[in-house]
Amino acid sequence: MQVHTLRFVVAVLLTMAIMLFFYTSREKDYYSKSAEPAIKQILIEISSWEKPVFLHHLAPETRQTINDEEFDKLMEHYRSFGRLHSLDELNFSRTMSAFSLIGEKRINYSGDATFDSGPVSLNITLVERGGYFLVYSFALAKAEK
Repeated sequence: MQVHTLRFVVAVLLTMAIMLFFYTSREKDYYSKSAEPAIKQILIEISSWEKPVFLHHLAPETRQTINDEEFDKLMEHYRSFGRLHSLDELNFSRTMSAFSLIGEKRINYSGDATFDSGPVSLNITLVERGGYFLVYSFALAKAEK
C-alpha cells in the first residue's frame, strides 16, 4: 500500500472517530436531561413487579419476543429484588449511540441501583416513541460485593 494512501486512510478513520466522539457526547448530554429521569421513573413504577405495569413500559417489539410463561418466570425472579430505593449511577453507552446512526435510535444505560435486596447492577435499553421512552431491553443482576 502506498504511504500516501495509508496516510489518507488513517486521516479519514481518525476524523470519523473524532466526529463519533463529539456526536455521542452531544447525545449523552441531551439524554441526561430526558432519558435518565425517565429511567428512574420507569424503575420506580416497574419495581412493583406487577405484570400490567411492566407491560405498559415495554416496547411492542419486546412484548412480542416473550411468551406469558417466560414473562411470569422473569417477574418472579425480579420480585426477589424488591422495590427500588435509589438509582446510584447511570452510564451512557456511546457504542449503542454510535450504532444507532445506522439503525433505529436506541439509548442504552448501565449502572448501579439499590433495591430491597441490596445493590443491583442494571442494564436498560430504551426507544423513544411519541415523546415517551419505552423499554426495549432490561436486565438486573445482584451486584458483586
